[in-house]
Amino acid sequence: MKRLKLFPKTFFYVFSLMAVVLLVSHALFYFMMPIVYTSQKEAKFQDTQDQLIKALKDAPADNIENMVSRYALQYQMGIFLCYDGAVYNLMVDSTLQADNNHSYKETVKSFWSISSEDINLSYLQEDFYTKTNSQLFSGIHFDTAQGKPCYLVLLSTLQPVSEAKEAVIVFLPFTLLLSLLLAVVFALLYSRKISTPLSEISAMTARMKELDPSAVCHVETKDEIGMLSENVNALYQSLLTTIDDLQEENARVSEAEAAKMDFLRAASHELKTPVTALQGMLDNMIMGIGRYRDWETYLPVCRDMVQKFGVMIQEILDASKLNFSFEQEVTEEMSMRGFMEKVLSPYILIAKSKGVRLNTDFSDDFSASFPVNAMEKALSNLLSNAVKYTKPPGKVNVSFRSRTVIIENECDPIPSNMLAHIFEPFYRPDFSRSRNQGSENPDGGNGLGLYITTRILNTLSYRFSFEPFADPNGERHSGMRFVIFF
Repeated sequence: MKRLKLFPKTFFYVFSLMAVVLLVSHALFYFMMPIVYTSQKEAKFQDTQDQLIKALKDAPADNIENMVSRYALQYQMGIFLCYDGAVYNLMVDSTLQADNNHSYKETVKSFWSISSEDINLSYLQEDFYTKTNSQLFSGIHFDTAQGKPCYLVLLSTLQPVSEAKEAVIVFLPFTLLLSLLLAVVFALLYSRKISTPLSEISAMTARMKELDPSAVCHVETKDEIGMLSENVNALYQSLLTTIDDLQEENARVSEAEAAKMDFLRAASHELKTPVTALQGMLDNMIMGIGRYRDWETYLPVCRDMVQKFGVMIQEILDASKLNFSFEQEVTEEMSMRGFMEKVLSPYILIAKSKGVRLNTDFSDDFSASFPVNAMEKALSNLLSNAVKYTKPPGKVNVSFRSRTVIIENECDPIPSNMLAHIFEPFYRPDFSRSRNQGSENPDGGNGLGLYITTRILNTLSYRFSFEPFADPNGERHSGMRFVIFF
Protein backbone atom coordinates (compact mmCIF):
# COMPACT_ATOMS: atom_id res chain seq x y z
CA MET A 1 0.00 0.00 0.00
CA LYS A 2 1.32 3.39 -0.97
CA ARG A 3 2.23 5.48 2.04
CA LEU A 4 0.35 8.77 2.42
CA LYS A 5 2.23 12.01 2.37
CA LEU A 6 2.16 14.43 5.26
CA PHE A 7 -0.69 16.71 4.06
CA PRO A 8 -3.32 14.00 3.28
CA LYS A 9 -2.25 12.03 6.36
CA THR A 10 -2.63 15.08 8.62
CA PHE A 11 -5.97 15.96 6.98
CA PHE A 12 -7.23 12.39 7.41
CA TYR A 13 -6.24 12.25 11.08
CA VAL A 14 -7.64 15.69 11.95
CA PHE A 15 -10.89 15.19 10.04
CA SER A 16 -11.37 11.71 11.52
CA LEU A 17 -10.88 13.07 15.03
CA MET A 18 -13.30 15.96 14.47
CA ALA A 19 -15.86 13.65 12.81
CA VAL A 20 -15.73 11.24 15.74
CA VAL A 21 -16.18 14.14 18.18
CA LEU A 22 -19.15 15.46 16.18
CA LEU A 23 -20.82 12.07 15.90
CA VAL A 24 -20.36 11.33 19.59
CA SER A 25 -21.62 14.78 20.63
CA HIS A 26 -24.71 14.52 18.40
CA ALA A 27 -25.42 11.00 19.62
CA LEU A 28 -25.05 12.11 23.22
CA PHE A 29 -27.35 15.04 22.57
CA TYR A 30 -29.98 12.82 20.95
CA PHE A 31 -29.97 10.16 23.67
CA MET A 32 -29.19 12.24 26.74
CA MET A 33 -31.46 15.21 26.09
CA PRO A 34 -34.73 13.29 26.88
CA ILE A 35 -33.15 11.66 29.91
CA VAL A 36 -31.89 14.96 31.32
CA TYR A 37 -35.13 16.73 30.50
CA THR A 38 -37.24 13.98 32.14
CA SER A 39 -34.99 13.97 35.19
CA GLN A 40 -35.34 17.72 35.60
CA LYS A 41 -39.08 17.43 35.02
CA GLU A 42 -39.37 14.76 37.72
CA ALA A 43 -37.38 16.83 40.19
CA LYS A 44 -39.54 19.86 39.52
CA PHE A 45 -42.66 17.70 39.76
CA GLN A 46 -41.62 16.37 43.16
CA ASP A 47 -40.69 19.82 44.41
CA THR A 48 -44.07 21.21 43.27
CA GLN A 49 -45.88 18.40 45.04
CA ASP A 50 -44.01 19.10 48.29
CA GLN A 51 -44.75 22.81 48.06
CA LEU A 52 -48.45 22.20 47.33
CA ILE A 53 -48.81 19.75 50.23
CA LYS A 54 -47.18 22.21 52.59
CA ALA A 55 -49.44 25.02 51.38
CA LEU A 56 -52.57 22.87 51.65
CA LYS A 57 -51.75 21.81 55.19
CA ASP A 58 -51.73 25.42 56.38
CA ALA A 59 -54.48 26.86 54.09
CA PRO A 60 -58.00 27.62 55.37
CA ALA A 61 -60.86 25.60 53.89
CA ASP A 62 -62.31 28.48 51.90
CA ASN A 63 -58.98 29.07 50.12
CA ILE A 64 -58.32 25.49 49.03
CA GLU A 65 -59.95 25.79 45.63
CA ASN A 66 -58.08 29.02 44.74
CA MET A 67 -54.76 27.60 45.86
CA VAL A 68 -55.25 24.46 43.79
CA SER A 69 -56.23 26.55 40.79
CA ARG A 70 -53.20 28.81 41.18
CA TYR A 71 -50.75 25.90 41.38
CA ALA A 72 -52.34 24.20 38.38
CA LEU A 73 -52.00 27.37 36.33
CA GLN A 74 -48.50 28.24 37.53
CA TYR A 75 -46.97 24.81 37.03
CA GLN A 76 -49.06 23.73 34.03
CA MET A 77 -50.23 20.49 35.58
CA GLY A 78 -53.42 18.59 36.39
CA ILE A 79 -54.53 18.34 40.04
CA PHE A 80 -57.08 15.98 41.64
CA LEU A 81 -57.78 16.76 45.28
CA CYS A 82 -60.19 14.98 47.65
CA TYR A 83 -60.65 17.22 50.67
CA ASP A 84 -63.31 17.26 53.33
CA GLY A 85 -65.88 15.52 51.12
CA ALA A 86 -65.21 17.82 48.17
CA VAL A 87 -63.43 16.79 45.00
CA TYR A 88 -61.37 19.16 42.88
CA ASN A 89 -60.42 17.88 39.42
CA LEU A 90 -58.58 20.53 37.41
CA MET A 91 -56.61 20.36 34.12
CA VAL A 92 -54.91 23.55 32.95
CA ASP A 93 -54.85 24.63 29.36
CA SER A 94 -51.25 25.44 28.48
CA THR A 95 -52.39 28.52 26.57
CA LEU A 96 -53.60 30.22 29.79
CA GLN A 97 -51.23 32.51 31.66
CA ALA A 98 -50.68 32.76 35.35
CA ASP A 99 -52.23 36.22 35.59
CA ASN A 100 -55.50 35.11 33.91
CA ASN A 101 -58.61 35.49 36.09
CA HIS A 102 -60.28 32.45 34.56
CA SER A 103 -62.40 30.54 37.09
CA TYR A 104 -61.56 26.93 37.83
CA LYS A 105 -64.55 26.25 40.03
CA GLU A 106 -66.20 23.92 37.54
CA THR A 107 -64.81 20.47 37.08
CA VAL A 108 -62.94 20.03 33.78
CA LYS A 109 -62.74 16.66 32.08
CA SER A 110 -59.14 15.45 32.06
CA PHE A 111 -57.04 12.58 30.71
CA TRP A 112 -57.27 10.76 34.03
CA SER A 113 -58.87 7.39 34.21
CA ILE A 114 -60.81 8.66 37.28
CA SER A 115 -63.68 11.12 36.69
CA SER A 116 -65.18 13.44 39.21
CA GLU A 117 -68.65 11.95 38.73
CA ASP A 118 -67.69 8.40 39.60
CA ILE A 119 -65.13 8.33 42.37
CA ASN A 120 -64.66 5.31 44.50
CA LEU A 121 -62.96 6.71 47.57
CA SER A 122 -62.10 3.24 48.77
CA TYR A 123 -59.86 2.99 45.70
CA LEU A 124 -57.77 5.96 46.85
CA GLN A 125 -56.11 4.26 49.77
CA GLU A 126 -52.44 3.96 48.78
CA ASP A 127 -49.76 6.42 47.75
CA PHE A 128 -48.25 5.88 44.31
CA TYR A 129 -45.88 7.33 41.76
CA THR A 130 -46.07 6.35 38.09
CA LYS A 131 -44.08 7.53 35.07
CA THR A 132 -45.06 6.77 31.48
CA ASN A 133 -43.57 7.92 28.18
CA SER A 134 -45.89 10.92 28.12
CA GLN A 135 -47.03 11.63 31.73
CA LEU A 136 -46.04 11.70 35.41
CA PHE A 137 -48.60 10.54 38.05
CA SER A 138 -48.30 10.93 41.78
CA GLY A 139 -50.76 10.26 44.60
CA ILE A 140 -50.23 10.91 48.31
CA HIS A 141 -52.28 11.03 51.57
CA PHE A 142 -51.76 13.72 54.21
CA ASP A 143 -53.69 15.58 56.95
CA THR A 144 -54.19 19.32 57.12
CA ALA A 145 -53.35 21.47 60.13
CA GLN A 146 -57.01 21.14 61.18
CA GLY A 147 -56.67 17.33 61.14
CA LYS A 148 -58.72 16.79 57.99
CA PRO A 149 -57.57 14.01 55.64
CA CYS A 150 -56.63 14.85 52.06
CA TYR A 151 -55.72 12.85 49.07
CA LEU A 152 -53.74 14.64 46.34
CA VAL A 153 -53.10 13.35 42.83
CA LEU A 154 -50.86 15.34 40.43
CA LEU A 155 -50.52 14.93 36.69
CA SER A 156 -47.75 16.47 34.59
CA THR A 157 -47.37 15.82 30.90
CA LEU A 158 -44.09 14.80 29.23
CA GLN A 159 -45.40 15.46 25.78
CA PRO A 160 -42.84 18.29 25.08
CA VAL A 161 -40.06 15.72 25.47
CA SER A 162 -41.51 13.52 22.74
CA GLU A 163 -42.07 16.53 20.53
CA ALA A 164 -38.56 17.80 21.12
CA LYS A 165 -37.16 14.36 20.31
CA GLU A 166 -39.05 14.29 17.04
CA ALA A 167 -37.75 17.78 16.20
CA VAL A 168 -34.22 16.70 17.04
CA ILE A 169 -34.50 13.73 14.66
CA VAL A 170 -35.35 16.14 11.86
CA PHE A 171 -32.82 18.80 12.86
CA LEU A 172 -29.75 16.73 13.82
CA PRO A 173 -28.86 15.49 10.29
CA PHE A 174 -28.58 19.08 9.07
CA THR A 175 -26.44 20.18 12.03
CA LEU A 176 -24.31 17.07 11.64
CA LEU A 177 -23.78 17.73 7.92
CA LEU A 178 -22.94 21.39 8.55
CA SER A 179 -20.54 20.41 11.33
CA LEU A 180 -18.81 17.88 9.07
CA LEU A 181 -18.42 20.52 6.34
CA LEU A 182 -16.88 22.90 8.86
CA ALA A 183 -14.67 20.04 10.04
CA VAL A 184 -13.44 19.53 6.45
CA VAL A 185 -12.60 23.24 6.12
CA PHE A 186 -10.79 23.46 9.44
CA ALA A 187 -8.99 20.16 8.84
CA LEU A 188 -7.76 21.48 5.48
CA LEU A 189 -6.57 24.74 7.02
CA TYR A 190 -4.90 23.03 9.94
CA SER A 191 -3.25 20.38 7.76
CA ARG A 192 -1.90 23.00 5.38
CA LYS A 193 -0.64 25.09 8.31
CA ILE A 194 1.21 22.11 9.76
CA SER A 195 2.38 20.36 6.61
CA THR A 196 3.57 23.34 4.55
CA PRO A 197 6.60 24.26 6.72
CA LEU A 198 7.43 20.60 7.30
CA SER A 199 7.25 19.90 3.55
CA GLU A 200 9.57 22.83 2.92
CA ILE A 201 12.01 21.53 5.54
CA SER A 202 11.82 18.08 3.94
CA ALA A 203 12.52 19.53 0.47
CA MET A 204 15.45 21.58 1.78
CA THR A 205 16.95 18.64 3.65
CA ALA A 206 16.77 16.62 0.41
CA ARG A 207 18.86 19.35 -1.23
CA MET A 208 21.12 19.42 1.80
CA LYS A 209 21.65 15.68 1.38
CA GLU A 210 23.11 16.50 -2.03
CA LEU A 211 25.31 19.15 -0.31
CA ASP A 212 23.69 22.01 -2.18
CA PRO A 213 25.35 25.11 -0.60
CA SER A 214 22.34 27.33 -1.41
CA ALA A 215 19.84 25.11 0.47
CA VAL A 216 18.26 27.09 3.35
CA CYS A 217 15.01 26.43 5.23
CA HIS A 218 12.84 29.58 5.12
CA VAL A 219 10.42 28.84 7.98
CA GLU A 220 10.03 31.93 10.15
CA THR A 221 7.43 30.80 12.68
CA LYS A 222 8.12 31.19 16.40
CA ASP A 223 7.01 27.70 17.38
CA GLU A 224 8.89 24.40 17.53
CA ILE A 225 8.76 24.03 13.73
CA GLY A 226 10.54 27.39 13.35
CA MET A 227 13.12 26.29 15.91
CA LEU A 228 13.54 23.03 13.98
CA SER A 229 14.17 25.03 10.79
CA GLU A 230 16.80 27.18 12.52
CA ASN A 231 18.48 24.11 14.00
CA VAL A 232 18.54 22.38 10.60
CA ASN A 233 20.10 25.48 9.01
CA ALA A 234 22.70 25.77 11.77
CA LEU A 235 23.49 22.05 11.59
CA TYR A 236 23.85 22.20 7.80
CA GLN A 237 26.15 25.24 7.96
CA SER A 238 28.23 23.46 10.58
CA LEU A 239 28.34 20.38 8.33
CA LEU A 240 29.46 22.44 5.33
CA THR A 241 32.12 24.15 7.42
CA THR A 242 33.34 20.80 8.70
CA ILE A 243 33.43 19.39 5.18
CA ASP A 244 35.41 22.41 3.96
CA ASP A 245 37.82 22.05 6.87
CA LEU A 246 38.20 18.34 6.17
CA GLN A 247 38.80 19.02 2.48
CA GLU A 248 41.41 21.62 3.33
CA GLU A 249 42.99 19.28 5.83
CA ASN A 250 42.91 16.44 3.32
CA ALA A 251 44.52 18.66 0.70
CA ARG A 252 47.14 19.74 3.21
CA VAL A 253 47.83 16.16 4.24
CA SER A 254 48.02 15.09 0.59
CA GLU A 255 50.37 17.95 -0.13
CA ALA A 256 52.46 17.07 2.91
CA GLU A 257 52.58 13.42 1.86
CA ALA A 258 53.59 14.40 -1.66
CA ALA A 259 56.24 16.75 -0.29
CA LYS A 260 57.45 14.00 2.02
CA MET A 261 57.76 11.54 -0.85
CA ASP A 262 59.59 14.13 -2.96
CA PHE A 263 61.87 14.85 -0.04
CA LEU A 264 62.66 11.16 0.48
CA ARG A 265 63.36 10.69 -3.22
CA ALA A 266 65.65 13.73 -3.23
CA ALA A 267 67.38 12.56 -0.03
CA SER A 268 67.92 9.10 -1.49
CA HIS A 269 69.34 10.59 -4.66
CA GLU A 270 71.50 13.04 -2.70
CA LEU A 271 73.03 10.27 -0.59
CA LYS A 272 73.43 7.77 -3.40
CA THR A 273 76.21 9.59 -5.30
CA PRO A 274 78.63 10.27 -2.40
CA VAL A 275 77.99 6.82 -0.92
CA THR A 276 78.85 5.27 -4.28
CA ALA A 277 82.01 7.43 -4.49
CA LEU A 278 83.04 6.42 -0.96
CA GLN A 279 82.42 2.74 -1.73
CA GLY A 280 84.52 2.99 -4.90
CA MET A 281 87.35 4.74 -3.05
CA LEU A 282 87.36 2.06 -0.31
CA ASP A 283 87.30 -0.77 -2.88
CA ASN A 284 90.26 0.76 -4.74
CA MET A 285 92.20 1.05 -1.47
CA ILE A 286 91.41 -2.57 -0.58
CA MET A 287 92.51 -3.82 -4.01
CA GLY A 288 95.52 -1.42 -4.14
CA ILE A 289 94.58 0.18 -7.45
CA GLY A 290 96.55 3.23 -8.63
CA ARG A 291 96.95 6.17 -6.28
CA TYR A 292 94.57 4.59 -3.76
CA ARG A 293 97.40 2.30 -2.71
CA ASP A 294 98.42 5.22 -0.50
CA TRP A 295 95.65 4.43 1.97
CA GLU A 296 97.23 6.59 4.65
CA THR A 297 96.40 9.61 2.48
CA TYR A 298 92.88 8.61 1.47
CA LEU A 299 91.57 7.15 4.74
CA PRO A 300 91.33 10.66 6.30
CA VAL A 301 89.48 11.74 3.16
CA CYS A 302 87.03 8.86 3.65
CA ARG A 303 86.61 9.81 7.31
CA ASP A 304 85.75 13.42 6.31
CA MET A 305 83.21 12.13 3.83
CA VAL A 306 81.60 9.91 6.51
CA GLN A 307 81.39 12.90 8.86
CA LYS A 308 79.67 14.93 6.17
CA PHE A 309 77.27 12.01 5.64
CA GLY A 310 76.43 12.13 9.33
CA VAL A 311 75.75 15.85 9.17
CA MET A 312 73.59 15.42 6.07
CA ILE A 313 71.66 12.53 7.60
CA GLN A 314 71.02 14.57 10.75
CA GLU A 315 69.76 17.49 8.67
CA ILE A 316 67.55 15.14 6.69
CA LEU A 317 66.11 13.76 9.93
CA ASP A 318 65.55 17.28 11.27
CA ALA A 319 63.78 18.29 8.07
CA SER A 320 61.60 15.15 8.03
CA LYS A 321 60.34 15.73 11.60
CA LEU A 322 60.14 19.49 11.28
CA ASN A 323 56.37 19.70 11.69
CA PHE A 324 56.43 17.63 14.86
CA SER A 325 59.09 19.84 16.45
CA PHE A 326 57.24 23.15 16.49
CA GLU A 327 53.53 22.75 15.60
CA GLN A 328 52.79 22.16 19.29
CA GLU A 329 55.30 24.74 20.53
CA VAL A 330 53.89 27.56 22.65
CA THR A 331 53.65 30.95 20.93
CA GLU A 332 55.38 33.86 22.69
CA GLU A 333 55.21 37.63 22.27
CA MET A 334 58.73 38.83 21.44
CA SER A 335 60.49 42.09 20.67
CA MET A 336 62.08 41.54 17.26
CA ARG A 337 65.14 43.65 18.10
CA GLY A 338 66.11 41.57 21.14
CA PHE A 339 65.27 38.33 19.35
CA MET A 340 67.27 39.19 16.23
CA GLU A 341 70.32 40.34 18.24
CA LYS A 342 70.35 36.97 19.97
CA VAL A 343 70.10 35.06 16.66
CA LEU A 344 72.75 37.28 14.99
CA SER A 345 75.46 36.92 17.67
CA PRO A 346 77.26 33.84 16.22
CA TYR A 347 77.04 35.09 12.62
CA ILE A 348 78.69 38.40 13.47
CA LEU A 349 81.85 36.48 14.42
CA ILE A 350 81.61 34.25 11.35
CA ALA A 351 81.20 37.26 9.06
CA LYS A 352 84.20 39.06 10.67
CA SER A 353 86.41 35.98 10.33
CA LYS A 354 85.46 35.71 6.66
CA GLY A 355 86.00 39.39 5.94
CA VAL A 356 82.30 40.14 5.32
CA ARG A 357 80.66 43.25 6.83
CA LEU A 358 77.36 42.63 8.64
CA ASN A 359 75.25 45.79 9.05
CA THR A 360 72.07 46.07 11.12
CA ASP A 361 69.27 48.64 11.34
CA PHE A 362 66.72 47.89 14.06
CA SER A 363 65.35 51.41 14.49
CA ASP A 364 61.85 50.38 13.31
CA ASP A 365 61.43 47.78 16.05
CA PHE A 366 58.14 45.88 16.55
CA SER A 367 56.70 42.96 18.52
CA ALA A 368 55.38 39.68 17.11
CA SER A 369 54.04 36.34 18.36
CA PHE A 370 55.62 33.10 17.12
CA PRO A 371 57.16 29.80 18.31
CA VAL A 372 60.66 30.89 19.35
CA ASN A 373 62.61 27.75 18.37
CA ALA A 374 60.97 27.49 14.94
CA MET A 375 61.52 31.16 14.07
CA GLU A 376 65.11 31.01 15.37
CA LYS A 377 65.84 28.06 13.07
CA ALA A 378 64.30 29.82 10.06
CA LEU A 379 66.25 33.07 10.62
CA SER A 380 69.46 31.13 11.38
CA ASN A 381 69.23 29.37 8.00
CA LEU A 382 68.74 32.69 6.22
CA LEU A 383 71.64 34.41 8.03
CA SER A 384 73.89 31.37 7.50
CA ASN A 385 73.21 31.42 3.73
CA ALA A 386 73.65 35.20 3.57
CA VAL A 387 77.08 35.06 5.24
CA LYS A 388 78.15 31.87 3.47
CA TYR A 389 77.44 33.07 -0.07
CA THR A 390 78.77 36.63 0.31
CA LYS A 391 82.30 37.05 -1.06
CA PRO A 392 84.69 39.33 0.87
CA PRO A 393 84.64 42.27 1.17
CA GLY A 394 80.85 42.11 0.51
CA LYS A 395 78.13 43.19 2.90
CA VAL A 396 75.17 41.56 4.63
CA ASN A 397 72.38 43.94 5.71
CA VAL A 398 69.69 43.03 8.29
CA SER A 399 66.95 45.62 8.91
CA PHE A 400 63.35 46.16 10.04
CA ARG A 401 60.86 48.18 8.01
CA SER A 402 57.06 48.41 8.54
CA ARG A 403 56.80 45.07 10.41
CA THR A 404 59.04 43.23 7.99
CA VAL A 405 62.44 41.59 8.47
CA ILE A 406 64.78 42.20 5.50
CA ILE A 407 67.98 40.17 4.99
CA GLU A 408 70.17 41.21 2.04
CA ASN A 409 73.55 39.89 0.93
CA GLU A 410 75.78 41.02 -1.93
CA CYS A 411 76.32 38.17 -4.37
CA ASP A 412 75.67 37.11 -7.92
CA PRO A 413 71.87 37.16 -8.32
CA ILE A 414 70.24 33.79 -8.90
CA PRO A 415 68.76 33.52 -12.42
CA SER A 416 64.98 33.42 -12.60
CA ASN A 417 64.92 29.88 -14.09
CA MET A 418 66.88 28.62 -11.07
CA LEU A 419 65.02 30.81 -8.59
CA ALA A 420 61.80 28.87 -9.36
CA HIS A 421 63.40 25.72 -7.85
CA ILE A 422 65.38 27.33 -5.05
CA PHE A 423 62.99 26.13 -2.31
CA GLU A 424 63.11 22.48 -3.38
CA PRO A 425 65.06 20.16 -1.05
CA PHE A 426 68.74 19.54 -2.01
CA TYR A 427 68.56 22.02 -4.88
CA ARG A 428 71.69 24.14 -5.48
CA PRO A 429 71.60 26.71 -8.27
CA ASP A 430 75.24 26.33 -9.40
CA PHE A 431 78.37 24.38 -8.78
CA SER A 432 79.80 27.03 -6.51
CA ARG A 433 77.16 26.00 -3.98
CA SER A 434 77.94 22.27 -4.12
CA ARG A 435 79.82 20.28 -1.55
CA ASN A 436 82.14 18.58 -4.03
CA GLN A 437 85.80 18.65 -3.29
CA GLY A 438 87.76 20.99 -5.45
CA SER A 439 84.83 23.30 -6.03
CA GLU A 440 85.05 27.03 -5.57
CA ASN A 441 83.06 26.76 -2.38
CA PRO A 442 83.76 23.34 -0.86
CA ASP A 443 81.84 24.26 2.27
CA GLY A 444 78.66 24.93 0.32
CA GLY A 445 75.31 23.81 1.75
CA ASN A 446 73.30 20.71 1.03
CA GLY A 447 70.21 22.53 -0.31
CA LEU A 448 68.04 22.09 2.83
CA GLY A 449 68.35 25.56 4.42
CA LEU A 450 65.80 27.40 2.30
CA TYR A 451 63.56 24.33 2.15
CA ILE A 452 63.37 24.17 5.97
CA THR A 453 62.89 27.94 6.23
CA THR A 454 59.97 28.03 3.81
CA ARG A 455 58.39 25.01 5.51
CA ILE A 456 58.43 26.88 8.82
CA LEU A 457 57.12 30.16 7.42
CA ASN A 458 54.33 28.45 5.44
CA THR A 459 53.24 26.47 8.49
CA LEU A 460 53.17 29.67 10.58
CA SER A 461 51.24 31.43 7.77
CA TYR A 462 53.84 34.18 7.29
CA ARG A 463 54.22 35.69 3.81
CA PHE A 464 57.73 36.04 2.42
CA SER A 465 59.62 36.91 -0.76
CA PHE A 466 63.07 36.02 -2.13
CA GLU A 467 64.29 37.98 -5.14
CA PRO A 468 67.36 39.65 -6.60
CA PHE A 469 68.05 43.35 -6.05
CA ALA A 470 70.29 45.91 -7.78
CA ASP A 471 71.36 49.38 -6.62
CA PRO A 472 70.43 51.85 -9.39
CA ASN A 473 72.95 54.40 -7.98
CA GLY A 474 75.81 51.96 -8.07
CA GLU A 475 76.66 52.55 -4.42
CA ARG A 476 76.52 48.85 -3.63
CA HIS A 477 76.70 45.58 -5.50
CA SER A 478 73.69 43.61 -6.58
CA GLY A 479 72.57 40.54 -4.62
CA MET A 480 69.60 38.66 -3.12
CA ARG A 481 66.97 39.91 -0.69
CA PHE A 482 64.76 37.79 1.61
CA VAL A 483 61.76 39.58 3.19
CA ILE A 484 59.46 38.17 5.91
CA PHE A 485 56.13 39.95 6.49
CA PHE A 486 54.89 39.84 10.12
